[in-house]
Amino acid sequence: MSGVLGCGSVGGMQSMTPQVWPPSDHVGVDTFAGPAFPEAVLLRDGQNLLLRRHRPEDADGIWEQCQDPEMARFTTIPVPYGRSDVDWFLNHVATGWAEGSLAAFAIEIAGRFAGTADLRLQAGRWAEVGFGLAPWARGRGLMTRALRLLLEWGFTELALDGIQWRAVVGNEGSRRVALKCGFVIEGSVRGLLVHRGQRLDGWIGTLLATDR
Repeated sequence: MSGVLGCGSVGGMQSMTPQVWPPSDHVGVDTFAGPAFPEAVLLRDGQNLLLRRHRPEDADGIWEQCQDPEMARFTTIPVPYGRSDVDWFLNHVATGWAEGSLAAFAIEIAGRFAGTADLRLQAGRWAEVGFGLAPWARGRGLMTRALRLLLEWGFTELALDGIQWRAVVGNEGSRRVALKCGFVIEGSVRGLLVHRGQRLDGWIGTLLATDR
C-alpha cells in the first residue's frame, strides 16, 4: 500500500482500514473459524521485502508506528497508544494464527519491522484485508508490493473466493493502494465504520479470485 493504516494509503503513507490493529468493530459480519494456519509462513518479494509472523522484538517498531497522527486519524488504535497496547496486539495476532481466524503478517524491509498486513477470515471463503506501514517506509511502493503478496497467498493458499477492503472516506492513501492491487471500489456507505464510538462514512471495495 502507499499510505498510513487501514486498507489504503494517505499522502504517500500506507493506510490501514480502521479495524486493523485493535479488535474489529464490525457488526453483522460472520467470522470464519478455520483450522490453525501453518506455523511458519514466509512471503518474499525480492531481497528486501518479507512478510512473516510477528515477533516480540517487533514491539518497539509497533509502538513507534502507532505514535503517528495518521494512524490515529484513520484507524481505531487506542489513543494514546501505550506499551500495554503493543502487548495486547501481539497476543491478539498470535491467537488469530492459532485459531485460524486472522492471518496477520509483519512487513519487514531490509531486516527492519515496517508495518502489518492481515486477512480477517469470514464465512463463505471471504476475508477482509487490513494494512499499515510505518512513516519511514512510505512513498516507495512497498505497501503495494506487500499487499500483492498477501492477496496472492490468500487466494492460492487459503482458496478465498473474495477479499473485502474498507476505509474511512478521505483515506486516499489506502484507496490508492487498493486500486493498484486490483480492488474494485464499489462505493461509499454512510456510517459504515465505527471509529472510537463514532460512526464514520466509509469506502468499500472488493477483489474476487476471478479478477486475477
